[in-house]
Amino acid sequence: MKQFFRITAAVLAAAFLLALTSCGSSSSAPSFTWFVDTIPANLDPQVASAAPDVIACENLYSGLVRKKADGEIVPDLSESWTISSDGKTYTFQIKDGLTYKAVKGASTDHTITAEDFVFAFRRIFQPQTNSPYAVEFAALENSAAVLAGTADASTLGVSAAGPLTLVFRLSEKDDNFLAKLTLPGAMPCDEAFFESTRGTYGLTAKTTLSSGSFYLYNWTASGLFLRRDVSSPMIGSLRLVQNTGSTGKSAAQLIADEKCSAALDDTGEDTSLQSVAYSDTTWALLFNSAEGSVFSDQELRQALAGIARENVEVPSSGLYTAAEGLVPTGLSVDGIDYRKSARNPLPTITDPRTLYLNARQGMASSDFSGVTILLPKEAGLTELAEQINGAWQKDCSLFFSVEEVPQEEFDKRLAAGSYTIALAPIRAEGGSVYQMLQQFTAEGGGLTGWFDPIYSQRLAESAQQTGSARCALLADCERQLLEGCAVVPLLGQNRRLLVADGITGLVFDPFTPVLDLTDAQKN
Repeated sequence: MKQFFRITAAVLAAAFLLALTSCGSSSSAPSFTWFVDTIPANLDPQVASAAPDVIACENLYSGLVRKKADGEIVPDLSESWTISSDGKTYTFQIKDGLTYKAVKGASTDHTITAEDFVFAFRRIFQPQTNSPYAVEFAALENSAAVLAGTADASTLGVSAAGPLTLVFRLSEKDDNFLAKLTLPGAMPCDEAFFESTRGTYGLTAKTTLSSGSFYLYNWTASGLFLRRDVSSPMIGSLRLVQNTGSTGKSAAQLIADEKCSAALDDTGEDTSLQSVAYSDTTWALLFNSAEGSVFSDQELRQALAGIARENVEVPSSGLYTAAEGLVPTGLSVDGIDYRKSARNPLPTITDPRTLYLNARQGMASSDFSGVTILLPKEAGLTELAEQINGAWQKDCSLFFSVEEVPQEEFDKRLAAGSYTIALAPIRAEGGSVYQMLQQFTAEGGGLTGWFDPIYSQRLAESAQQTGSARCALLADCERQLLEGCAVVPLLGQNRRLLVADGITGLVFDPFTPVLDLTDAQKN
């Protein structure tokens, strides 16, 4: 009889799906190559949060349900499910005879049962696991108490009513619950195998089992390689590798040279390739507001923020739009369009010049010595920084140096708080509004040194809510953060996925992130 444990949290957002038609076949199953920033390092689905790890897990593991290219939620490892009339109880019937696969597709005696899902969800709410998925499944009965350690794992709202019957009990209705079951955290985990790995589950090829259509074929410093037993035109192998030989080439060039099958692009150049547009990044001014900094004065930040926003011109490249808030347009929270729900959170600063004069009372010019505007080299936003700098000089007689540094140095200095003003890309990693806002708390890294206990409390409360209640709390946090002007959103950055001709059935979600090849074919 399988036993159970606990673990912790993650985040869902809007999905962009690519569903195209194809025909034809070839003599062998084609492969799909995707460039990653780093080779996947952790294939534990309850823990995976880095984009390469999540993409690997989405193809290596299957859950109760999956999302097709048209957005429909369909059975995967389950045969069927029922939902109670109040929407709080989900009962799944799992397919009989399912087993995990070991490295290179070797068969195993580890069967997939309802207990594997119970164990996986209890792992999510085990505090020491530090899972990124607990936030998404906060609607499960007693999840907060189990996570806090004040209730036993057995009280969590997930149980096995038989070897192949799994029951979820929610404390409140969550209309997006089925979609959340496609997240890596909801994938099954065999307890006996997990315990046998002695803390290395998902960290090596030998301590990883596959429950999905793909299995782990090879995992080296050169890349992660997945395969499955299918025939053309279905995609038969997935290569997750780094682009080491064609740096400097655009996504379209890489695809044309057959270096990869699909690639993320931010050039804005015309292309005949299939594409899916999205935005996951907001460029913002950050004022270092730590105690002792000249910008710890909120009135001064508001004055400079107001002048900057009045004078920002959106670059004509087509890569950018005027920011509507810190959170980019297109993200969702529990299936709700966040930006539409939260509306415009940007503060109204009516007379920034008067604010500046008030803030300067008692300040000396020497207080501004050493102030620079830090931005990443190659960002292409030097002109924007100079526009803002010129406006501050004209209206406030302040002029700061513009300091451009390599991306790696920029990231280190931002994380260490070693800057005064920065023009920085704030990304919604995994499409999570919560995690985007958490960067401005002490627990999340304290990106600007700004701190407000009410902000932290509201953000923590949002993790225990679902649907419109969660959206409302997150919107309050975003509005509060922006009113303090430690963060000043300026531009939304547009991106797109380019896909090679002939590839169809690919499910792409830039925010979770998902690159699901279950139904993918290549003509």
